Amino acid sequence: PISDGALREILQRALAGTGIRGHDGQPLVFTPHDFRRIFVTDAVLNGLPPHIAQVICGHRDISTTMGYKAIYPAEAIEAHRAFI
Repeated sequence: PISDGALREILQRALAGTGIRGHDGQPLVFTPHDFRRIFVTDAVLNGLPPHIAQVICGHRDISTTMGYKAIYPAEAIEAHRAFI
C-alpha cells in the first residue's frame, strides 16, 4: 500500500507537471480526500442515487454524503425553476 504522504507527493508532482494554476496564480493543490468530493458530485449528477453514494463512501448519514456534493450554478437554477 501507498502511504498517505507518498500519495500526496505523487498528486502534487503530477499536478505541478501540468502547469495548471488557480485563479490566484498559485499551483493547484489536491489532497486524496478531494477525490471523494469529486466522485460524489460526479456520481450524483450522473444519476447515482445519493443513498448508494453514501454506502460506497461509508457514510453513516446521508447529510454527510450530500455535504460532499458540489452544487453548480446551473443545477441551482434548474432546481429553482422546477420548484416554481
